[in-house]
Amino acid sequence: MATLLPLSRLWTSEQTAIFLLAFFTFGHHFPGFIRTYGDRELFARYRLRFLLAPPLIFATALWFDLKDLHGLIIFVSAWDIWHVLMQHYGFMRIYDAKQGVINSTVYRMDWAVSISWYLTLIIASPHYRHNLLSRAYAAGLPLISPNTFVVVQNFMMILTATATLVYVGYHLYLWRTGRPVSLRKLALLGIFLSATYYLYVYVEDFVVGFCIWSAFHCVQYYGIVWAFNRTRVARNSPLTSFVRFLFRPGTALVMLYLALIAGYGSLNYWVGFVADETWHRLLIAFVFTSNALHYYYDGFIWKLREPDTRQDLNIARFRRPDDKGIAAARSWLVRAATKLRLPSQGLVQAGYLSLIVAALVAFEAWTPHRERAIHQSLAALAPQVGEAHYNLGNVLWKEGNLQGAIESYRQALGRLSDASRVHNNLGGVYYEEGRLDEAIDHYQQALGTARSRSAQRSSISPLMPSPASSFSASPFIAHSNLADALARKGRPQEALEHYQQALLLDAQSAKVRANLGATLAELGNYEEGIKQLEKALSIGPGYANAHLNLASILVSVGQTERARSHYQLMLESSDERVRSAAQEAIAQLAK
Repeated sequence: MATLLPLSRLWTSEQTAIFLLAFFTFGHHFPGFIRTYGDRELFARYRLRFLLAPPLIFATALWFDLKDLHGLIIFVSAWDIWHVLMQHYGFMRIYDAKQGVINSTVYRMDWAVSISWYLTLIIASPHYRHNLLSRAYAAGLPLISPNTFVVVQNFMMILTATATLVYVGYHLYLWRTGRPVSLRKLALLGIFLSATYYLYVYVEDFVVGFCIWSAFHCVQYYGIVWAFNRTRVARNSPLTSFVRFLFRPGTALVMLYLALIAGYGSLNYWVGFVADETWHRLLIAFVFTSNALHYYYDGFIWKLREPDTRQDLNIARFRRPDDKGIAAARSWLVRAATKLRLPSQGLVQAGYLSLIVAALVAFEAWTPHRERAIHQSLAALAPQVGEAHYNLGNVLWKEGNLQGAIESYRQALGRLSDASRVHNNLGGVYYEEGRLDEAIDHYQQALGTARSRSAQRSSISPLMPSPASSFSASPFIAHSNLADALARKGRPQEALEHYQQALLLDAQSAKVRANLGATLAELGNYEEGIKQLEKALSIGPGYANAHLNLASILVSVGQTERARSHYQLMLESSDERVRSAAQEAIAQLAK
């Protein structure tokens, strides 16, 4: 964490997040796949699952993307929470076993205090709950009222406080009575909860905090996979030749191991550069598949109750000798299931996972359109999150509620450190209202902090806590909008400068070039204005405003027949207002 936090001073949130999500979060799937497909014994035990799961999940993810469904995103996000908890709990069990702590009561308390604290901190993190709720709402799940949220939050705080008091009290009792207590486990729990609080709740830039926390989780995973496979190689276990080669002593092999992880992670990074729609969809499906397989496989390939797993992690038995009743009951259930020929565990898992996916499809398919209600709920449940107010402002502006949009954008401005896009949209609302001075002011502020699009890359990781598109407007848009406002305000010379700046950034914009031509004509430079309008029409032959402006200028310089031809073309426009303007102009020319 101390190593990665300084990155936020050198890179934007988006750059930091995309780097960490690719080379850590996505990359850390690879060690798990090495364990899955490189251990001959494990593969033989779960062959059917390992062969069928990848194509089935890939096909499902691709279908969801083609149908523009969002249920898999919330599914994978919720599964990630469970996966994180299980990994943390597994490390606690390992530290206990190495210390000789074999106590089922301690195990249950460890689980209770870990899950209650982690969920409480997620609820306490405005950005994390905004992220989860926005995905849940997009998947069609019911909206949560503020009162319900307060009840859940208070319940979790009381539950967590109670679990913590019992946990501390019981460990003090063990210590006072001379029974073994694993200090390393307690230190791990303290680091886990402290890091979660600091990076989820305290750090202002949640995108960076979340991704650094994920990197911490991934480094743990790198270590356990390396240690486990090193032991498997040393014990001459049945492994593929690649695993035998890679997991041998040597710094060079450690570096190769990390390089392979980074190489796999780069698949997620480079996908932001893929423009072809088909390949982009396939890569999105691949990213989802990799995440889902990682969570699915880890749910059963790392079971610490398995003797082989404990042996290769060099840890003792977990169950106390007096757990005979539970062991006998379990044995009886296994024998009964065998006699009844109940479905295998793999089929049961596939069954309930399929039911969850089907339920998510049904929720989204049967939920009516509720865009404004969703963003109002998110703004109420996560008022500290600028993105919630920004998105609500966008919806209200689209619906024509300009005053509501202004209020929401103002709320967003106070909560986003990089808010040039919010300034830009607020300027747009003022422009629409005719409040040009305010529009110009906000467009200028947007331009002052706008960054080039080339510095931004999109992440398609399903775990991305917020869209990896910055709240920074592109300089092209900021220059263009500011120029429009200045031109409408009667300041054509200033508008001209910003149109020219915009064209330096995008010379193929028909709209900007047409507006530049109209402004030049207004300044008396008819020849250059006509030239720019003609260039605009060569870029966008059907651009109505360019035809109308060019025709108007041509009339001014006495070229009425050329003007008439442009008006005639606009009589075929699908826009009623354009057709009316053209008809009126032709009528004027006929007088």
